[in-house]
Amino acid sequence: MSAVRKVLVQGGGIGGLTLATALARRGIEVDVAEATGPGSVLGVGLNQPNNALAALEEIGVREACLEVGFPFETLTIWNTPGLEVAAVPPPEGRYGKPSNNAISRPLYSGILRTAAEKAGANIITGVTVREMAEHSTGIDVELATWTGKHGAALRRKGAPSSRYDLVVGFDGVRSRIRAHLFADTYTPTFTGFANWRVKMPRPADLNQIRFVMDKDVKAVLTPISADEMYIALVTPEPGNPRHHPADFLRLVHERMRGFSGPLGALRDSITGAHEINYTPLEHVTVREPWYRGRVAIAGDAAHTSPPHLAQGAAMAVEDAVTLATALAEHSALPVALDAWYARRRDRALFVADMSLALLKQEMRADMTPDEQEMVKLGIPGAQARLAQEAY
Repeated sequence: MSAVRKVLVQGGGIGGLTLATALARRGIEVDVAEATGPGSVLGVGLNQPNNALAALEEIGVREACLEVGFPFETLTIWNTPGLEVAAVPPPEGRYGKPSNNAISRPLYSGILRTAAEKAGANIITGVTVREMAEHSTGIDVELATWTGKHGAALRRKGAPSSRYDLVVGFDGVRSRIRAHLFADTYTPTFTGFANWRVKMPRPADLNQIRFVMDKDVKAVLTPISADEMYIALVTPEPGNPRHHPADFLRLVHERMRGFSGPLGALRDSITGAHEINYTPLEHVTVREPWYRGRVAIAGDAAHTSPPHLAQGAAMAVEDAVTLATALAEHSALPVALDAWYARRRDRALFVADMSLALLKQEMRADMTPDEQEMVKLGIPGAQARLAQEAY
């Protein structure tokens, strides 16, 4: 007998929709409270490593992702003139081929949303959790109208509360559900760096991810379909400036000025017509159980990761499918949540900590002794560990 019959998921991103699908396919009633809706998917694209693809197979969407994405194996490293200096083959492990599938984020979101709705999940847009009151037999939740990430949610006159067995916050680095659980004990910290992403047509010879370092700027070229790619830049942004979108084009050109050859040509081809995203890289890790009573958090709400292992979204997917499994395997909710947290803690926190350490190493930032020891493993060693251990 399942530990839950009705669940509210706060957040309709990758992790939240994966959990909604996994639960609904098991016959559990699921509501998803999503603030922004399907037309406001943030980001350009991402990579799905094969552990994420294996988890997505559990909810039946692996093949759909491969059909619209760009599968590949080897990662290559270039110098600033655009000449290949190394090729990094994928580690052998338990998850099979392809080792990677790069995909458009809006297409990925659409696949997950379709799967969740097909499974029977109810997706409610434009709302967020306002109040929760926990009882011995459930948790009563009042939803309110979302007014933006910096505004207070507006109470909907006459809106009733609904009772759930469990509320799960997949609501990102600035999670309101995490604040409900821990107040301000865990708040996101700006790393000092940010991520720029520019979507462009894919050059015919871009058949895998390419990494390039120029002093304190890292560029990653990622094909996401037969026709499209994106350039991701990780750059220092002292003081966490709030750049105006009107300045994005100029700032991207400035940050890529050290590149020449093919990379310089790509930089020069970026115009105001291209989609440019800017995201400050923030970090938070919750180092105690990710739940209390009938409320839990997962994904970026519990453990954020800079993009240096390309595993942040994968960890959210793994969190989701393993939580659904734990809830199905245990009839007592505390036992289910404890089993899930014990299963996920070390793996997810390793990815978060290793990714942050790699960011600091690449950007020549100050590192703690633990981080200095951790980066000795290197990206290949970290990838091998993740490929060989079960999620």
